[in-house]
Amino acid sequence: MNQITVTLPDGSTREVPAGAPVLDVAAGISPRLAKAALAARVDGTMVDLSFPLIRNASVTIITGDSEDALGLYRHSAAHLLAAAVTNLFPDVQCGIGPATDEGFFYDFVVPRPFVPEDLDAIEQKMRELAQQDLPYERQYWPREEALAFFAARGEPLKVQLIDEKTAGQADVSCYTIKDRQTFVDFCTGPHVPSTGRLKAFKLLSTSNAYWKGDARNQPMQRVYGTAFLNEKALQEHLRRLEEA
Repeated sequence: MNQITVTLPDGSTREVPAGAPVLDVAAGISPRLAKAALAARVDGTMVDLSFPLIRNASVTIITGDSEDALGLYRHSAAHLLAAAVTNLFPDVQCGIGPATDEGFFYDFVVPRPFVPEDLDAIEQKMRELAQQDLPYERQYWPREEALAFFAARGEPLKVQLIDEKTAGQADVSCYTIKDRQTFVDFCTGPHVPSTGRLKAFKLLSTSNAYWKGDARNQPMQRVYGTAFLNEKALQEHLRRLEEA
């Protein structure tokens, strides 16, 4: 099998088989690093731990101590939120769910606005999914297959996003979280390896929103949350919010 050379941040190098996932690099350094790893940077681009290394590259393993970790963590928490919402409210449509400086949000088209009791139920479902430690699995689908899938599922906003963001591409990147039902989202990632990595999160509020922020577009409900890499940081943030 062909070997490739991986260069680490300290300048040292390691040989791994071509096609090996980034996680194998972390495991080759130490089992402790492999356990702590959340993602990696390969030649400067952030990728999942499952990303296959097919050529010589510089690799930096991202752990909770890394500068990149918080945004990654919050983006994954937004996906966990969407998985929980679609589990509890099968009729919703998903919009987008980015990380923000303060946490994360996700926009939904809903039959009725969310109420505080809904937020409690959604957060509880997020915790259930986190406790199951379900993988964030990246899949590449043929573009036409992805368009057909989201159209058949009644997700025209996802169809629109795929149309706009993947023109000319053969394949589309989707992520799944597989519980009793499978949550699928069009997303370029990356994400943490599994839902069990997400422990310190809290849903905060809802508000009215519009698709792409334009009042002429589809009305939506935005759910806001925040997430931190540990419970202490989360509680400190919540305390500051309360004081403000």
